[in-house]
Amino acid sequence: MATRLIAPERSVLTVAADNPDCHQSIASALATANDGDVISIRPGVYRESVTIDRAVSLSGVGDAGEVRIEGVTGPALRSAAVDVRVSGVTIVRADGDVAVDVESGALALDDCTIEASTEVALIVRSEALLTTHDTTVANAAGAGVLVYEGGKAEISGGRLHDIATTALVVRGPSSAHLADLAIDTAQGGLLAADGAQLTLARGTIGTIANAAITVEGGASLDAAGTTLADGEGIGLLVTTGGSVTLSDVSMRGLGGQGVVGMADASVELARVTIENGATHALHLVEGARLTGEACELRSAGHDAIVVAGTASLTLADSTIERPSGTGITASDEATVTLTSVRIVDADGEAAVARDASRLVVEGGSVRGGRLGLAWEGGASGALRRTRIVDVDGEAVRVDPDADVEIDRLADDEGDEPDGAPARTGSTNATGSTGETARADETEGATGAGELDRMLAELDQLVGLDSVKRQVETLVRMHQMAERRSEAGLPSPPVSRHLVFAGSPGTGKTTVARLYGRILAALGVVRTGQLVEVARPDLVAAVIGGTAIKTAEMFTKALGGVLFIDEAYALSKDSGSSNDFGGEAIDTLVKLMEDHRDDVVVIVAGYTNDMRTFMAANPGLSSRFSRTIEFTDYSSAEMVTIVEGLCRANHYSLEFETRAALHDYFTKLPRDETFGNGRTARKVFEEMLGRQAYRLGNADSVDALTLTRLVPDDLGPLPGSSIGAGVGRVDEERVDQLLGTLRELVGLDGVKEEVEGMVDLLTSARRRQAAGLPAPSLSRHLIFAGPPGTGKTTVARLYGSLLTALGVLAQGQVTEVSRADLVGEYVGHTARRTTEAFDRARGGVLFIDEAYTLASGGGNGADFGKESVDTLVKLMEDHRDEVVVIAAGYEREMDQFLATNPGLDSRFSHRVRFANYTPDELVTIVNQHATASGYECTGPTVAALRGHFTAVDRTASFGNGRYARQVMDAAIANHARRTRGIEDPSMDDLVLLLPEDVPTPESIGA
Repeated sequence: MATRLIAPERSVLTVAADNPDCHQSIASALATANDGDVISIRPGVYRESVTIDRAVSLSGVGDAGEVRIEGVTGPALRSAAVDVRVSGVTIVRADGDVAVDVESGALALDDCTIEASTEVALIVRSEALLTTHDTTVANAAGAGVLVYEGGKAEISGGRLHDIATTALVVRGPSSAHLADLAIDTAQGGLLAADGAQLTLARGTIGTIANAAITVEGGASLDAAGTTLADGEGIGLLVTTGGSVTLSDVSMRGLGGQGVVGMADASVELARVTIENGATHALHLVEGARLTGEACELRSAGHDAIVVAGTASLTLADSTIERPSGTGITASDEATVTLTSVRIVDADGEAAVARDASRLVVEGGSVRGGRLGLAWEGGASGALRRTRIVDVDGEAVRVDPDADVEIDRLADDEGDEPDGAPARTGSTNATGSTGETARADETEGATGAGELDRMLAELDQLVGLDSVKRQVETLVRMHQMAERRSEAGLPSPPVSRHLVFAGSPGTGKTTVARLYGRILAALGVVRTGQLVEVARPDLVAAVIGGTAIKTAEMFTKALGGVLFIDEAYALSKDSGSSNDFGGEAIDTLVKLMEDHRDDVVVIVAGYTNDMRTFMAANPGLSSRFSRTIEFTDYSSAEMVTIVEGLCRANHYSLEFETRAALHDYFTKLPRDETFGNGRTARKVFEEMLGRQAYRLGNADSVDALTLTRLVPDDLGPLPGSSIGAGVGRVDEERVDQLLGTLRELVGLDGVKEEVEGMVDLLTSARRRQAAGLPAPSLSRHLIFAGPPGTGKTTVARLYGSLLTALGVLAQGQVTEVSRADLVGEYVGHTARRTTEAFDRARGGVLFIDEAYTLASGGGNGADFGKESVDTLVKLMEDHRDEVVVIAAGYEREMDQFLATNPGLDSRFSHRVRFANYTPDELVTIVNQHATASGYECTGPTVAALRGHFTAVDRTASFGNGRYARQVMDAAIANHARRTRGIEDPSMDDLVLLLPEDVPTPESIGA
């Protein structure tokens, strides 16, 4: 007889092929196992294909390799349950499509080995989850691991080796997180495609025939602390919109390029080392973009960096040493910007720009090598304060058609370790020295270079596409005016004073500062400094003082930009007896006219308020003829701002954290106080605090963990934290109320929804008590479904539950309908709605047939909509005091939610009430009968079931109310039937018989 050892919480079933007292096969044990059971497998070879459809654990006994499952047909192991765990087992499949198939649910493999000769060794699909720990996968005929169709894999430790094709593939809306994983001896290493997300931490990838890592089709990769070594192909290939971030990654001894970017790829490198490769360390083409910081590129077998096509490279604080060819080659229309980059001992040029490419070198140094820096053909760029020493040939060469701004570091400047003097006097193709190249160009060339830098800095700001376009338009207009003047043509009037309109935190001050420097580079203003003021800097408390203060600040701004933030505040007291703001405006208008060519004034503030400001003085509209609108940052742009803060402070975001941030910013209320960039910084700082709390009690934390921000570090939305509560928690009362809920007839889905919300609220209270962030959850509900399904009853229970949980102060349920909320004239509705809402404070406001508020009540005055608008505002102002439940038919409630854009976000949770089944309606009649002192016989119950099965279920079917009508009709029929019995027995008085059950027609059904 098979053994079954009973543990306190779960059973242990033993499988042993050679023991008749145990299960002879794994399939036999699975057939008798329950959820939570453990199947202990003794050493042996089990030739069977195992399908796991329940939450069990398979545990191999003995040393590694002693328990082998050798598949016969289909996958050797198929998992389709929510929580399956397999440990200490070797899984073998010699042919077929797949060895291990995670169809659905979750499978955890611990200390397992998969030996396959199949198309794929291990496949994860259909939003399933695979978790492995110290598990080894080999496949002599195909791929190692495939994650697709929304699957997710979390692989820790272990090894993927001897793979005939690609070791791991992630496709579509799927994700994989790899940590401490070794990959070797495969045709391809990792492939992320079609929007997949892949993270890699502290892994090694070696002996790969083709690309070690490929990211394509809009997929993304975040890798840290990883080594790629001794492969025959490319280290990292990013193409077709792929996005990659590498930090603390090492590549060495590769047969192909280190990093290849093409087809609009985006790559970010931080502290990446690429050395001893056979060819280029970095190769960018076809619009690829790469930024690198603190990187080291050593001993490349060819040109260290090649940038071609329309690709761009930005490299800072990095070193390029001993390339066999050129340090950096830019061609076609490529753009390369080097900041504080050291180039040492290049066999060719340290850097060369050809064709129409652009090469900008700022700071840094060139030491040794055959040649220095060269701009050939129609190339352009700049050389600013870069030290060039010990170069065999020319230090700087600029072709006649090249356009280069040169500001070389003087001989006695710099801080070279050996103190070697800079080489001077190298000639370019025209015979002039490098320092005097393009000497025929005037001082305007320096201004042009400064202008390019300012515009590039503007372009690097997050978002603000419309702002950038308008500023560039103004720049071009000023340039065109100058050209017309040089040609002897009249210059068109160009308004320099601007209105910056928009929400706070959208970069208005930053753009204003850049705009001043841009105008200085154009020669429009003398110095370009920014003087930033607000109302207190301009307005005095005494008559005459305002004009003096305004004039003083204006004088400081002469030659530059006067930036008046929240300028609308100057017009707030317009018309009052102390109109000192108006005095400031009047003074400004006159000063702007008197110094029209020596100052630029920018006024900033909210869009609507700036319209009020412009109307405060007739002269303002003519002087501020151009308004630049600063729109709120999108959710994606807010995430980008947080990512920038992370990079600046040496933190990193997990892929899941980026998604959580995007969702957070999408749901974040955006009223007129929304801080945009300031909000992003606040969220970032709060995440740092939560991370510090999360890691504070850990005994030891490695450097990588200290830099990672995870979704748990993101707090709840402001004002939406649940479980804050106002009273103590009465757990006994909670259990009692849940018991009452469970006793209700039917409503299984409703019970599950309500109990789930109670669990969330309880968890939130406990987390807050422990000082942890609470999850965000809207407590307002939509109860959607036909009438008579218990919506009011459940609402009362829900209010009582929230009170018992300490969330609400009282928990009373205030029941209202359209007639209680909608008034008879304008303004009456808002008052009635507010009064009803106030009655519900501390409890639940239950709005029955809420959809009637969207109907307009059948008259021209849409007072129902006024009630909805009032409700939306009250729900926001008193979000922690009242729970609102709106009830009605499913389809009509959709129309109700469409009445006001704010409803859908406030009622984010819908509880659906279904029609009662015939058996549930019979139960309701039985309950009513028992409560009234009647009993239903077996035949009567059958007659009732037949009645409820036959009745026509229209949209207005009354469900529980209809059951009560049937009960009342049955009692009336019973009374008529027993009226003629002279001496009725107890059974005569109590029992309801089949003939007492009414027909559907008799009660109007």
